[in-house]
Amino acid sequence: MNDATQLYTTGEYGIQHSDWHLADAPNKVKDISAALKSLIERTRKPNLKIADIGSGVGGVLHETIKLLNHNYPNIEITSIGFEIASTAIETSRKIFPELDIRQKAFDHTDGRFDLVMFIDVLEHLENPWEILRIAKDSSEYMIIRQPLLENFSTFRHQNYQNQREHWGHIAYFNYHSFMDMTQSIGWEPINLDLSAPWELEGKDKGRASSAHKFLVKTNRVMASYFLSGFYLNGLFQKR
Repeated sequence: MNDATQLYTTGEYGIQHSDWHLADAPNKVKDISAALKSLIERTRKPNLKIADIGSGVGGVLHETIKLLNHNYPNIEITSIGFEIASTAIETSRKIFPELDIRQKAFDHTDGRFDLVMFIDVLEHLENPWEILRIAKDSSEYMIIRQPLLENFSTFRHQNYQNQREHWGHIAYFNYHSFMDMTQSIGWEPINLDLSAPWELEGKDKGRASSAHKFLVKTNRVMASYFLSGFYLNGLFQKR
């Protein structure tokens, strides 16, 4: 059986998703903008070194740097993206030649960072626990944008094969399982939002039914299990 990385290293993922979700990057960064603001307020440093893990063609990293430069022009930003897919690297060099994106898996040899970002990444990994441990050894802070795929809808529709083959999703979390994983590794949530799908940037705010909105208002965590499309967005600090 092939390991999960072959979906990306053989170019198959790039064939299925030739744009590498580049159009989604601005909205993804808007979703983590509150976390970025909290990071700046907590660090109060004149420079910031960022690692973006699973950076694809670099859209999220580009938008993150643009937002930080606009809001905090006096802070010097240094960034490195890490991506294992050669097709993504080739595209990145054409679209964002100014970005430093390296074709390799992130590991302990890559140095120290102020921030490590996992934006729609951990669900693609066979061992998210290990990469979070590496991140904790490499950085004081972490920002995540994490879909909660372990929900009743995925189970009811037996959607696992489609998630794996088309989207490359192989690691499933609900709110409690994700929080248990991060806390057991030593990541403490600082500014974390559990967002319903209609609360995410770029989504249709009016598509949610009254019943769904009532369930979220009554018990947001429970709603994130019985309804699909919820995300965790936010900042963690090494404990």
